[in-house]
Amino acid sequence: MSLTLQFRDATSVRKEIAIRGESIAIFSRRIGVNYSLMTEYLNNKKHPSPPTAKKIAKGLDKEIKDIFFI
Repeated sequence: MSLTLQFRDATSVRKEIAIRGESIAIFSRRIGVNYSLMTEYLNNKKHPSPPTAKKIAKGLDKEIKDIFFI
């Protein structure tokens, strides 16, 4: 079974990254996620794998369930 993860609110994720003083590019680099893929995730064009979703959530000090629909 493959899980599809989608941001609950991509705008809130963008704001959270900005509040931390980071651009999407810097955030992506810090958590080890390709910048192009990160923007596709934020635009709901692609969906991250569970390990990638965990990196994103951890980078925001959140749990996966707090920022993704499963």
